[in-house]
Order: sequence, then C-alpha cells, then structure tokens
Amino acid sequence: MSQKRNLRVAQAAGIGLAQRGIQLLTALITLPLALHSLGLSGFGIWGAAISLSWLTGLLDFGLGSALITLLPQCLAAGDFTTARAQITAALSGSAALSVVILIAGLGLLRLTASPLTILPLDIAICGLALNIPMSIAGNIWFGLQKGHMAGLWELAQTLLTLAFLVLAAACHAGVTVMVGAVYLALLLANTGSLIQLLHRHEQLRPRGLAGAEGVLRGVLGQGGLLFAIAAASSCSFMFDNLAALHWLGAAASAQITVALRLGTTATGLFTVITQPLWPAFVEATTLQDRRWATRSLLWGTLLVAGLGIAGGAIIIYRGAAILRWWLHADIGINQTLLWSIAAWIMALSIPRVCTLYFNACAILRFQVAASIAALAVSLALKITLAPKFGPAGILAATAIAWVAIIWPAYAWRLSRPQTGTTLP
Repeated sequence: MSQKRNLRVAQAAGIGLAQRGIQLLTALITLPLALHSLGLSGFGIWGAAISLSWLTGLLDFGLGSALITLLPQCLAAGDFTTARAQITAALSGSAALSVVILIAGLGLLRLTASPLTILPLDIAICGLALNIPMSIAGNIWFGLQKGHMAGLWELAQTLLTLAFLVLAAACHAGVTVMVGAVYLALLLANTGSLIQLLHRHEQLRPRGLAGAEGVLRGVLGQGGLLFAIAAASSCSFMFDNLAALHWLGAAASAQITVALRLGTTATGLFTVITQPLWPAFVEATTLQDRRWATRSLLWGTLLVAGLGIAGGAIIIYRGAAILRWWLHADIGINQTLLWSIAAWIMALSIPRVCTLYFNACAILRFQVAASIAALAVSLALKITLAPKFGPAGILAATAIAWVAIIWPAYAWRLSRPQTGTTLP
C-alpha cells in the first residue's frame, strides 16, 4: 500500500513540477512582453488586476479543499453516493458564493477604484467569480489521488495564457484586454478540467441537490476552517500589489508584481511537489500507517527547506542579473528587495508539508489561530516598514511574521498528540 501511495505522490509531483517549469519559462516571455507593451504604469495596473486570480481557489470558502480530505475517505470505503453528494454540495455552494462575490466586488469597486483602474479590475472581478466553481475540479482530481490530471490542466492554462497575451500584444491591446486574456485562459482550462472529470467519473456526477443539504453542512464545516487558514495565510501577501499601488505608486506596484512572481513561482514549485501528500496523509492516517506519515513529514520538510535555501541563494547572488536579462529593463529592484524575496520564500515554504499533515489529521482550529496571528503581525509591520523600506519592507513584513509566529507554533503543535477537529 505504501508503495502505491508513493507512486501516486511521485506521479502527481512530477507532472506538477514539469508544469511549473513550463510556467516559469512562459513567464520569461509574458512579463517582459506585458511590461514593454503596457509601459511601467500600465504594467503595474495589470499586475494588480491579475493578482486577484490567486484568490480563485480561496473564495470557494474551502469547499474545494475539503474534498481533498473527504473524498479519499469515502472512496476508500466504496461510498460513491456520499462522494457524489459531497461534490454536488461543493459545486452548488461555490456557484452561489461566486454570485455574491461578483455583486459585492463590482459594487465595492464603484466606491473605491479610480477611473483609470476600474475597467481592468471589473474584468478581474468577473473572471474571478466565474472561475470559483470551475476551479474545484482541481481539488476533486487530488481527492481522487489523480493530481497529475490537475497538473496537466494547469499546463493547458499556462499555454493558453501565453498564446492570448502574445496575441493581445501583437494587436497592441491595452491593459483591459490583457487582463481579460489571463482570466479567459483560466476559465477555459478550469471548465475543460471539470468537463473531463465528470465525463470520466460518471458515478460522481452531480444529480440534483436532493439529499445534499446535510452533506453541504458537513463540507462547509470542514471547508470553513480550511478557508479561514488559507484566507489568513494568503491575505498576508495577496494584496501586496494593491497596497503598493495605493501607498507607493504604480512603479512600486510593478516592482512588487515582479517580486511576487519570483516568490510565488518558487513557492508554487514547492506546492506542486508537496500537494499530493495531502490525500496520501489522509489515507495513511486512516489506515494507521504512522510510520509512513512521520517519515514523509520529515523528509518532505527537509526537501522543501533545501530547495528553498538553494533558490534563495540564487535570487540573492544572481537575481539582479537574471531580472535584467528577463525583463530587458531596470525597474528598480535593488539588493534589499532581493533579500526580502529570498526571506519571503523561505518563511512561507518551510511549514508547507507540516500544514498538509495537520490538514490530514484535522488539526484545523489551531492553524486558524496561528494564521490570524501571523496576518495581524504582518499587516502592522507592512504599515510600519513600507514608508521606510518601500516594496522590500512590504515583503519582509510577511517573512518576519511567519518566522516569529507560524514556525514556533507549528513546532510546538507537532510535539503534541496529533488529533484535532473530527472530520464530517
């Protein structure tokens, strides 16, 4: 059993790693292309608008993430009826949430956005809302322990994004069209993934809401806690583009866009390598295979730490040269900002495998408390450090908060009995 589990993890991690590598190569094209097509100011607005796409997997209120834990349990017991009800509940609940987010988001923009940014952000909000229910397909693939399929569809999204942005630049399109290109590629890939999943797994197709209401409450209970963890963690950096745009101007937002792209590319590599461990940890803990879970937790953390140190060193010592070659322009990213990027990567990546283990063990409320504490500290530090250190201060604030709060909290919790919230 452990050998099959290792094979599934390796397969999903390999496809995910290949997809991220190709994504990195396309970023070498798309970011300089957008920068030279839109100019520094337009690039800053574009970067802020597309940064909202990172919220796609977050704003389903954890319904998709809950399936990564719940589906392996049902399928191991051969309970396809409950599994189908869970998928039905997650899709219908996320569709309802997308409508609320669309209305609230567009209304909020009318009150806060400037005339120059309102149309690109309108497109971003609409694209975000449409993708919320569709993005659950990736979570279902992982719940089925077929994470390689989610990786292949993410690869399709990467290639579509490249094609659309090249076409938009060739047509001398403006910020609004180039924002729309990113969200259209995301929508097409997510929709295709969901269609293929439901075609191949007929027994899991939604068949109406009858009988799914009780399951929805259970999925919401699990998903709500996962959402709170992801929301607090993501909000510690998700809006850094918008904060830089508001506090420091478009040029600083452009710097944050590039810095976060470097950081999220690195942490994204760690995510795709480790994400298959989540359902594997669920299976292992369900079968009381503690030895496999403990060994995977240790070696997974060491692998991520080693890769993080290597990546951070490359950014510190060769980052300036890489950025000049990549962007064919100097947008003001100095050595201080490069150190902040490296620290940001390390701070957010090292607890990654531990988080997946806690998710599988249903240790959720503790993660919520730790994440909220880190978010509060990071926001206070951003307000303090941004005026003095600019974009570097914004990134460093997140790193400091995670090292001060998340790292010691997780280390302490690992020393305790590994039980938490009862799974629905």
